[in-house]
Amino acid sequence: MNTTITTTKRNEYLSEFLEHTNALYHFAIKLTSNDDDAQDLVQDTFLRAVKYYQHYELGTNARSWLFRMMYNLFINNYRKQQNNPMVDIPDDSIGNPYYESSVRPEVFKNTFSDEVLISFNSLKPEFKSAIYLRDFEGLKYDEISKVLDIPVCTVKTRLHRARTLMRKSLVASGFHARNN
Repeated sequence: MNTTITTTKRNEYLSEFLEHTNALYHFAIKLTSNDDDAQDLVQDTFLRAVKYYQHYELGTNARSWLFRMMYNLFINNYRKQQNNPMVDIPDDSIGNPYYESSVRPEVFKNTFSDEVLISFNSLKPEFKSAIYLRDFEGLKYDEISKVLDIPVCTVKTRLHRARTLMRKSLVASGFHARNN
């Protein structure tokens, strides 16, 4: 079997995959909580997608296929990091004009409150990814099931637990009482 992609075929795959770049990036940010790691994860996902293009059928659900690939890459990298932890070196932000300039208020339009973000970020990765795919990306339960490679009933359980944990966190912080 010839494993090289013709230019036309490659362009078809790439155009279908690239439509989902923003969604993949946002999912990667939620998984990694770091812009550089998110960009690397998106890049690795596209590299793997092109490498394994023969496993994808043009016109099917590219978004779910790419999300699943990204999630698997993230989990594999997460496991590697658990076995080989890196030492954090504090960055030198003193004297750097980037850190000294003020942030414009419009940057925070349509964002969540600090309490909600803290609550979301405190979730385990499996809860975080399930709630992100459902509530932010709008995937259906069966699509999330395929992306995360878990049964639909597990998706529903993770969503319920994630929302319950976030609700408890928001109640404990007093956020829920202030906003009701």
